[in-house]
Amino acid sequence: MSVDDARRTELALGRVLTVGTRVSTACLAAGLVLTFVVPRARMTGVLLAVGLVVLMATPVARVAVSIAGFARQGDWRFVIYATIVFALLIGSSVAALL
Repeated sequence: MSVDDARRTELALGRVLTVGTRVSTACLAAGLVLTFVVPRARMTGVLLAVGLVVLMATPVARVAVSIAGFARQGDWRFVIYATIVFALLIGSSVAALL
């Protein structure tokens, strides 16, 4: 494991969390503003739903990036751990939809 690989992984993780948070915040804020301006607009519900889905998907994306980073570094024990966490997150999402 090199320092450059670890740094690249940390930067990618930071980027995923930043983008996910900003997109979610923008959608939720736009949906909230639209709720007050045009209360019965269909786009209001869409923006709020997209904001919540992106907010919930951000940690899942972080785990996926972690798996790739650990694999690139050759840290197979953490690849297995992160894959188990990823499977649990996906499984609980699927169970919630049923």
